[in-house]
This record gives sequence, C-alpha cells and structure tokens, in this order.
Amino acid sequence: MRLITIILAAALTAPALASAAPTQGQKDFINYLVKSGEEPKVKDAVWMTDRNLYVGVIDDGSRRDGFAEYICSVADDHGLKPSLVKIIDIVKVSRTGKFVELGKTYCR
Repeated sequence: MRLITIILAAALTAPALASAAPTQGQKDFINYLVKSGEEPKVKDAVWMTDRNLYVGVIDDGSRRDGFAEYICSVADDHGLKPSLVKIIDIVKVSRTGKFVELGKTYCR
C-alpha cells in the first residue's frame, strides 16, 4: 500500500509521465496480483502508465527478469497487454522511496 502512495507522489511530480487513470481491467489485475493469493511473491503493484506495470516483491538476491516475463503472460491471460513489466524491491521503495530494479521485460 505504501508503494502505491510513493509511486503516486512520484507520478504527480513528473507530469510528463502522467497518464489516464487505470482501466477497470487494470484495477482488477492489480487486485488479482496482490489480493488473490495466486501470486504470493507479489507484495504490491501499480500501473505507472497505461502500458507500464511495476510489481513490488521482496528481494531474494536473484534476478527477476523471468518473473517479469511470467507477469506478462499472466497479464495476457487477463486480456491485458503491458508494454513493460518492471519488478522492483518493495522494501527499498518503502524505506527510501527509490525504485531498485530487480528485473524487467518488454512484453510481446
């Protein structure tokens, strides 16, 4: 939850990155990722733009590019086509407000 607050604050300070509000499908997908229990690694997630999804996880020391690809696939299963999925360290975001990238992929 704190991740969303920090990300929203960052988005509001950078109007060039601002985009339309998430669609209902995007909101439903965030709820699926965070609240369904189906994706226990995901601690929080937010659409930074209408095409870029940031997913917060706890850093276990491994690179998370494969997990980002997996999230692209799950998004596709839900009828969504993000351009970019970035996996970030949720602990670093909540402690410092900085996005530490653990992995990313450009969805096909």
